[in-house]
Amino acid sequence: MSRVCWITGGGSGIGAELAKILSKNSYIVFISGRTKSKLNNIAKNNKSIIPVAGDVSHLKDCKKIVDTIHKKFKIIDLVILNAATYSPGSMENLNVKEIKKVVDINLMGVINCLSSVISEMKKNKGGHLMIVSSPAGYRGLPGAGIYGVTKSAVTFLAETIKLEYEKFNIKVQVVHPGFVKTPMTDKNKFKMPFLITSQKAAHRIADKINTNDFEIYFPKRLLLGMKLLKFLPNKLYFKLIRKLVQLP
Repeated sequence: MSRVCWITGGGSGIGAELAKILSKNSYIVFISGRTKSKLNNIAKNNKSIIPVAGDVSHLKDCKKIVDTIHKKFKIIDLVILNAATYSPGSMENLNVKEIKKVVDINLMGVINCLSSVISEMKKNKGGHLMIVSSPAGYRGLPGAGIYGVTKSAVTFLAETIKLEYEKFNIKVQVVHPGFVKTPMTDKNKFKMPFLITSQKAAHRIADKINTNDFEIYFPKRLLLGMKLLKFLPNKLYFKLIRKLVQLP
């Protein structure tokens, strides 16, 4: 029997590759995004992938997508909240308009989607939520800008709902990928260590969907080092980061 999945940001990158993988593994996959043509291209010649246009930063769009899925299927087994935007740069000059855009998609987008699906999951006493965050939110980093701020918040949110939704038999996982070649990371002007393809990243995520691991992170060669930075005393951390990025 097929299970039903909804992936946000499904028109490219990790979301698109996950849709292809899951559609071959007994899932009916609904992919959403702002650009209908991209969604249609991913769903082309694959009856198990269904495109539904919508902007996660708009609550009405999220509710409409969920209503569309519920009309065809009475349950959504798995929701992968993957949609994000990336605006690299320092916080020296605060562009409030750009900051609001990133917050609306990366943080409010997750909250809008959660609010649209959670009541049915609680009523059904089950479900699976997977939130794609980023190690850019582990600790403050120069150049990570508001993107890192939103990802720190999303990870905090995942940890919170993990604890609060357990009584409803709702499984929560958070994903912290390293550098993945996508249209978002193509904006970076620096060399990205351990860069992997979106196909490889999607396979690593898909391999963990049926595990009880709360955090999915890769590649370990990069992420373990970043995890250690979280335990450094502030004084030592700031001194190290200044030296690494050659701050005055």
